[in-house]
Amino acid sequence: MTSADINKKLNSLNTLIQEFGISQFSSRDIWNRKKEIDENLKATQFDSAEDKATTLAAFEQLVKTITEKEAAVEAANEQFTQQGEQMVAQLTVAANNVLAQNTITKDDFKNLREIANQTFEYFKQQRWITKDRRTAAWDTYNHIRSIVKDKEDELFAQERATREKQQSQSLAITEKLCVIVNACAPAIAIEELQAFVERFQAFLHEQDLVTTDAKPWHLIAKPEDSKYSLRSRTETLNDVRNFIGIYKDVLTREHKGQVFANIDAIKEDLNKAWEEHKEAQQKRQEEWEIKKKERDEKREEWTKKQREFLDMLEKRLVNQQAYKAKQESYLQNQQVFEQRFQDRIAQQKDYSAKLKDQLKDLNEKLETAWTDSFKTKVAAWIAEKEEKLVSVEKDIEVLKNKLDDIAKNTESLPLKIADLDASIAEIESKIAEVKEKLANDVAVEKG
Repeated sequence: MTSADINKKLNSLNTLIQEFGISQFSSRDIWNRKKEIDENLKATQFDSAEDKATTLAAFEQLVKTITEKEAAVEAANEQFTQQGEQMVAQLTVAANNVLAQNTITKDDFKNLREIANQTFEYFKQQRWITKDRRTAAWDTYNHIRSIVKDKEDELFAQERATREKQQSQSLAITEKLCVIVNACAPAIAIEELQAFVERFQAFLHEQDLVTTDAKPWHLIAKPEDSKYSLRSRTETLNDVRNFIGIYKDVLTREHKGQVFANIDAIKEDLNKAWEEHKEAQQKRQEEWEIKKKERDEKREEWTKKQREFLDMLEKRLVNQQAYKAKQESYLQNQQVFEQRFQDRIAQQKDYSAKLKDQLKDLNEKLETAWTDSFKTKVAAWIAEKEEKLVSVEKDIEVLKNKLDDIAKNTESLPLKIADLDASIAEIESKIAEVKEKLANDVAVEKG
């Protein structure tokens, strides 16, 4: 073997030394290579003694470097092993702390998983100082990881059971909500919708899902509003939306989307029904306004006629009252004249009797008169008295005729006045009746 060959081997050994602790080469590989070179040196033909000394010095330096490098790597590996053991201890403490908790969350396992992953990186490298220490650390690590995994699997199983329960509950609620939403279609009887809502409320009580935050459903709070079909259906759709908003954590996203899709579909039918309802309502309103206008015109015409009739009655009442007063005044005046004529007749009769007594006395005097002059004088007196008596008798006759006229004129007046009283009472009754009708009409119009 030549000097050049030895130098190549020395360069190769130097490369191994430099890579020691980095590549997969162990110190045993280096010492085996050193031993091999050692044997090769014995059989090498050097060019000169100086060349041999230089080569041997280089070899000795490499041996020294091997020893130093091995010591440095061993110290680094000891530190690495301690760090790995510390990571295992840290993982153990963290796992024990987590497992001691009453409630363990995903974040707890996430933190443990991060520590475990960091710890596992130490086991990937062949830098442990001894196999026994690595094996002990690995057994502890594996044991902790197994316990944590079992606990994590248990948590995941519980969560899976919870999700399955929630999924089942969400599905049951969604099916019932969809039934309610579909029953909001205009073609479905409102009584059927109301029954579905009531059964859904009973279902919520059975599932212990009733909360005080939930607003009462429209058809539960106001069952009498079921007569307003479209409004009740629209309010019920709003109730479904509000329910989903309050129970958003109970329903899955998929089920919420399914209910909202049904709502959108039914909403289109309801919007169309509302448009038809509004058109029909507008038509009824127009028809009502036409009929109201006709009624108003008839009412105005009726009111006008009633007021004209009332005006006529009031004028007639005034006339009848005036006519009655005139008749009563005439009757009173005739009664005054009658009394006056009767008094005059009585006076004239007294005067007539007195004249007759005087004539009797004068006739007696005429028969017993002694002289012609006295007879002539008495005769003149008798003629004068007889003339007066005739005048008085005529006056009495005239007065009697006047009394007869008064009797004829006043005979029918009491009955006529009574008829006037009845007529006035009738007119007043009719006036009151007309006024009451007008007042009632005004009240109805305001009402």
